[in-house]
Amino acid sequence: MEVKIAEFSNDKKNWVSKIAVNPSLLALIVLIIFFSFINPHFFTLSNLFNILDLASLLIITSLSLAFVLMMGSIDLSVEGVVGLCGVIASLLVKNFSNSNNFGFFALAICGAVGASFGFLSGFILSRLKIPSFMVTLGIGYVTTGFGILITRGNPVVITDWTFRQLSIGKLGFLPFPFLLALFLFFVIWFLNERTTFGRYILAMGGDETIVQDLGIPTSKIKTQVFLIGGFLYGIVGALLTARLGSGDITAPLGFTFDSIGSCVLGGIAITGGVGNIPRALIGVFILTILRNGMVLMSVSPYVQQGIIGVILITTVALTIDRKKIKIMK
Repeated sequence: MEVKIAEFSNDKKNWVSKIAVNPSLLALIVLIIFFSFINPHFFTLSNLFNILDLASLLIITSLSLAFVLMMGSIDLSVEGVVGLCGVIASLLVKNFSNSNNFGFFALAICGAVGASFGFLSGFILSRLKIPSFMVTLGIGYVTTGFGILITRGNPVVITDWTFRQLSIGKLGFLPFPFLLALFLFFVIWFLNERTTFGRYILAMGGDETIVQDLGIPTSKIKTQVFLIGGFLYGIVGALLTARLGSGDITAPLGFTFDSIGSCVLGGIAITGGVGNIPRALIGVFILTILRNGMVLMSVSPYVQQGIIGVILITTVALTIDRKKIKIMK
C-alpha cells in the first residue's frame, strides 16, 4: 500500500511539474477555471461540445502552421487556399447552379487542389530563394483572385444535405470535424515526433545552414511541408463549405491570424526551431475558449479582437529569442 501511495505521489508531482514548466498549458487551465466561475453555462456539456466544434477547423490549419513556423518560415496563403477550395467544393456537389454530384469525393479533390498550391509555394520558395512571407502572400492573392473569378464574388449555395453532414454531423456526441481534426493531429504528431522528417524541420528552424552542410535536402523538406499544409487547407475549405452551406471566397477571413496566433499562444517560436504539435493544439483551445468565454460574458466583438491582439503581442514579447530575429525563410 505504501509503495502505491508513493507511486501516486510521484505521478502527481510529475504532472504538477509538467504544468508548471508549460506556461501555455497553465494559461489554458486558468482560463477554464476563470470562465467556469464567471458563467455557469461555460462548463455545460452543450458548451463544451460547441467549443470542440468551433476548434476543429482551426486545429487542422494550425497543424500546418506549426510545421511551417517550426521550420522558421511563415504561410500567409491560408485564407486564399481555404476560400478557393471551399468554392470548388460548392461547385462539385449539388447546388442551385448545377447538378454535379461528386459527394464526399469533393473532399479529396479539394485536398488535392490545396496540395498543388502548397507544392507551388514550396517549390518557388526553395528554388527561387524568395522569403516565404512574400511567396505565400502572392499565392494567397492568386487563389483569392481565382475564387472571385469563378464565382464572380457571389456565394455558391449548396443543396447536397449528405455532403453537409461532413461538418454538421456527429458521431455520438462528438462532431465529425473534431474527430477528423483529432485523426489528423495524431498523424502530424507522429510525423513530428517519430520520424526524421519532423526532426529535420526543427533542425532547419534552428540553423538551416548547418542542416544543409550535413547533406540534408532542405529544399525537398520545405516543399513537402508546404504541400502538407496545402492539403490540410483544402480539407478545411471543403469542411467550411459543408458547415456554412455555401462556398464563399470571403468565408475564411481571419483564418491566417487565428492559425498563427494559436501556434504562438501554444508556445511555438515564430523564429523557428522551438515547438511541437501538442503546443499548437493547446494554443487552439486557448484562443477558442478565450473567444467563447468572452461571448458568454457579452463582450463586444471589437473588444474581443483588441484583447486577443494585446495578448498575442505580449506573448511574443515575453517569449521571442531576440538573438534569432531574422527574415522568415
